Amino acid sequence: MRSKLASVFVGLGVFLIVAAILVRFYAYPSLAKTPADYESITKLEALDAQIFNSDPDVLAAETTDLSIVSRSVADGGADAPDDVSVWVNSTTISRPDGSVFQQARDRVAFDSVTGVATDCEPCDTWTEIAEGDRRDVERTGLLFKFPFGTEKKDYDVWDSSVNEAPVATFEGEEDLQGLTVYKFVQRIEPTVVQTREVPGSVFGSDEAVVEAEMWYEMTRTYYIEPQTGSPVNRVEERVQELRYDGTSVPAFTGTVQYTEDQVSDMVEDAKSNAFMLGGLQMLFPLVMGVLGALLIGLGLVMGRAAGGRSSGNRANDKTMAGV
Repeated sequence: MRSKLASVFVGLGVFLIVAAILVRFYAYPSLAKTPADYESITKLEALDAQIFNSDPDVLAAETTDLSIVSRSVADGGADAPDDVSVWVNSTTISRPDGSVFQQARDRVAFDSVTGVATDCEPCDTWTEIAEGDRRDVERTGLLFKFPFGTEKKDYDVWDSSVNEAPVATFEGEEDLQGLTVYKFVQRIEPTVVQTREVPGSVFGSDEAVVEAEMWYEMTRTYYIEPQTGSPVNRVEERVQELRYDGTSVPAFTGTVQYTEDQVSDMVEDAKSNAFMLGGLQMLFPLVMGVLGALLIGLGLVMGRAAGGRSSGNRANDKTMAGV
């Protein structure tokens, strides 16, 4: 009986060690990537934002609250290489009365593990300037998320207003609702991003139309759960102004951030996902490996004991047979 039990322990121990290897080097890499069927809706807000009201009867800056809804959907059927994700993101910014202030839509391709933009010709990536008017954009840097296993270092993060990926500097760890997050800050100095024809009256000019410069400045703070690379909060101190002949008019100036409910939901999701991924990477394989080694050791000890007892019994049988 002992010898049979020893064999069971050894077999189970070998199974656990093999399983530990598979979990660490197969299951974890398979799960540490953006899923092909990903879909999410993120809600943000900008309270007391200064915007330009382009209504011909107004043509002036106004202060208002804005609600922002960002919807990202993965195109699992896209003609993309392995480990490349293709997402379509739609963002709508609305006033309190429900009227739309701004809309944008982008189709992007990025590495499913690192989150870095990928140059993928068959992925059909674009940005929509206006409905039906799509243009190709060569993106660089991180797009929607940070890498799985985010490190304490600086990362280049894409900004669609300047069409570049300015650096986001690692500035330490913080606690967000009981979750340890990495803080990254991206600073974009005042930059002219476009010129636009604007009625001269906006700037107190007698000219019917003037060519105004659109200036853009941004301080963007990311709070990232490092195991998954998921943002659990983002705060944008945004300054966007129309400037002409020394006069500035706010186009979109204010603080954009996730709503409180959105932050709470993302923190809870990040906690569970981080525990699972962290367990697959280290804890679960370690526990299975140690338990497997203990079972193998116990099985070998029991096997030797059973073998020794059998040898003793055979020796006694021979002695008795010779009497």
